[in-house]
Amino acid sequence: MDRRHFLRLERASRLAALPPSEPPPTAGGLDPFVPSADAPWDRRRAAHLVRRTGFGYDTRAVDAALGRTPAEAAESILRAAVAAGTPPRPSWADLLRPPNSAPQGERDAYNRANREGIQEASRRTIWEALGLRHRGSPLRERMALLWHNMIPISRRETGNRAHRLWEYNNVLRRHALGDYRDLVREIGLTQAMLDYLDGNRSRRGNPNENYAREVLELFTMGISGPDGSQNYTQEDITELSRAFTGWQTPQSSLTAVFNPNRFDNEAKTVFGVTGNFDYDGAITLIFEQRRAAIAHYVARRIYREFVHDTPNEEVVAQLATVLDDADFQIEAAVRTLLASSHFHSEGVIGSRVASPFEHAVGLLGALQTPDPAGEAAYLLRRTREAGQEPFDPPDVSGWDVGRLWLDTSTLPARWTSSDELVSRFEVDVDFVMTFPNPYDPYEVIDEMAARLLAVPLTYDASQEALEILLGGIPDYEWNPTADTAPGRIRATMRHLARLPEFQLT
Repeated sequence: MDRRHFLRLERASRLAALPPSEPPPTAGGLDPFVPSADAPWDRRRAAHLVRRTGFGYDTRAVDAALGRTPAEAAESILRAAVAAGTPPRPSWADLLRPPNSAPQGERDAYNRANREGIQEASRRTIWEALGLRHRGSPLRERMALLWHNMIPISRRETGNRAHRLWEYNNVLRRHALGDYRDLVREIGLTQAMLDYLDGNRSRRGNPNENYAREVLELFTMGISGPDGSQNYTQEDITELSRAFTGWQTPQSSLTAVFNPNRFDNEAKTVFGVTGNFDYDGAITLIFEQRRAAIAHYVARRIYREFVHDTPNEEVVAQLATVLDDADFQIEAAVRTLLASSHFHSEGVIGSRVASPFEHAVGLLGALQTPDPAGEAAYLLRRTREAGQEPFDPPDVSGWDVGRLWLDTSTLPARWTSSDELVSRFEVDVDFVMTFPNPYDPYEVIDEMAARLLAVPLTYDASQEALEILLGGIPDYEWNPTADTAPGRIRATMRHLARLPEFQLT
């Protein structure tokens, strides 16, 4: 399918009539990308690497990538993500809800601080994605957002406790590129997850199956493997739920607490293996007995994040082998994919529809605004209106992906968001003067397009943007410092950010 034709459909309501999405035409597999005359290591491919490992175009990151080989550029981004420490623990991460018998003033103070903590937990996703307030990493945040979508919780269904959001997101960040087994093992014992999937209610004689079902269906292996065979049975879920009993989320504790009196301390049979499995033993068993299925399932999600929402199954199978051989070290799979000829092939560049988070945060990053941290609340409102609010996915299967992000309500919301961001930050002369040749209107358009769009503008689209920039004056009269230039620069930026190409990354 021609992605540009799809995005240029005049009516978003026609989306439902489109044929199913297909994998982009690509060349190569996971063999290392070797630049050539037909596929050079140029600014466009460097920007592709930066966009897919972060949020939008970053001039410094693109320049740094161009100064290295493709493999070195990918490795540098990975090293920075692995080395990035987690943000310092805020005071609201230690907030405990006072008992109902506490004085009203104490309860009111807690409610105010807790509300602010919840808001800041979401704002931090913006700050960290843009590398603000803490020496984080865009790739680390991108991976944390991927796992948040794959192993989600909802703050609305976990008691709206700020400290629970902190604990949950801190686990995602710490294990973002680490051992996937450790991520699954630890995330299941966060208070947020125990509350979200009712693990705190699970006890001997009355186990709750919610977490057992989702850990198999959504968090590790899926219902069936690539050959269509079933990965587990209802009996496996029932027995696994017994192994997960005993964990509680008392109001008086910041972490989950194990109560041996609620644990089913008898033999269980999962995947045909019998033993008195507890939580840790059950997670170990899952990864031992369904290793290949889990590797394939996780590799597929990694592929969809970095390449395309409709996977090339042959490449996914190769990536699953890499993940299996690396003993579930996420970093190894990401490294291989980012340095591959498949990732850098022409059909992959600009083939993904940007999520609302990528769309809003990516635009803010590309605009190189002086104080984007102050706009976190605004960006969160915009991502919420477009359907992706951190800590509030629609259900346990997470958010939509790809072209499902675009419909009759979300597309206009994106246009409004980009219009307002350009105007809000008064993007005009100061921005253009950072360009290599701000006095050449043709190069100004080329530079704007390179920073905002993952796919090249057609000649006609470039001419249309140029006409907006010039506003009727001859090209030789263009002067970015003229009195009328700021308004025309903003109008051009708003125009480019409304193009179909801007919805792609």
